[in-house]
Amino acid sequence: MRIALIMVSKGYGGLERHLVDLANTLCAQHTVAVFADVSFADRLASTIQFIPLPAGTWRYNPWALWRLKRQLDAFRPDVLHAQANKAARMVRLCGARAPVNVATIHNLKNDISPFHGYDGVIAVSQAAADRLRHPNIAVIPNGIAPPIPPSLSEIAACRAQWCPADEPMTLSVGRLVAAKGFDILLEAWRDLPGRLVIVGSGPDETALKAQHAALGLGDRVVFAGYRPDVPLLMAAADLLVIASRREGFPYVLIEALHTGVPIVATAIPGAADYLPADKVVPCGAPDPLHTALAQALDHRDILREAYQPWFARARAELTLDHMAQRTLDFYRQLSALKAESR
Repeated sequence: MRIALIMVSKGYGGLERHLVDLANTLCAQHTVAVFADVSFADRLASTIQFIPLPAGTWRYNPWALWRLKRQLDAFRPDVLHAQANKAARMVRLCGARAPVNVATIHNLKNDISPFHGYDGVIAVSQAAADRLRHPNIAVIPNGIAPPIPPSLSEIAACRAQWCPADEPMTLSVGRLVAAKGFDILLEAWRDLPGRLVIVGSGPDETALKAQHAALGLGDRVVFAGYRPDVPLLMAAADLLVIASRREGFPYVLIEALHTGVPIVATAIPGAADYLPADKVVPCGAPDPLHTALAQALDHRDILREAYQPWFARARAELTLDHMAQRTLDFYRQLSALKAESR
């Protein structure tokens, strides 16, 4: 199967990781071409055909649309798969078509018009799918390669670095921007036990540190900055918290479930499907988040055992192989539907 994956984006967040992981998995058995910003070339397997697509391109630029159609037509895909709103709109506008045309919606969007006219739409969460009105929708969550567990000695050393031995360690990971809700988390942390370690950097760092000082949280909250050892920090933590105001299906949730660390999260896509109901709280509200965190920390000795069914489900379903296979199955389902309608 010849598969064209199109993305118009820069940076490296969940959307970008999804495309790279999907392409690198599909190319093992299929001919894959990726149309994306040049910054992604080094992240892709050598067997993938990479076609640079400037991410800063205005989506209505006639020259860019003409060029995209010409490049897609030259590849002659069996499946044309646009990733997220901007790519979905550009592919529609340029007029390129394949035997099967698919788009993926990653976040909760008010404007869903870019996804009209595709043979099928993949949503990375049920919440995203619920925004759509389309006859052929598949909910296929993001997946990851199973992480290699760190040794007990590595976990002990990591924990000793970040948290006193007799206190619980809570971890929160993400870019320091308003959407991630770290300001809400600081409000919720006011009298909770142990240490909160916040991993990440971003434009809101100065404001969050000023809020931290104003709340008098002292060394009970540590801003760790960007860290390459997040899986180890997850393994060392007693609890992970996601306080986001809005998200797609965040990879930090998937990674924590695979690692086996209990999670308290706001009602972002994926949380209700893979966490106990009492550990999912409304977005944007410090008080319910405080209550859920307090209860989790009070019962941390038994919490990990209570989460085992949720961990097992995530390890079975939220994998790269599962994501790629379900995506291929959806391509084939759409192909069969189109053949029947001829």
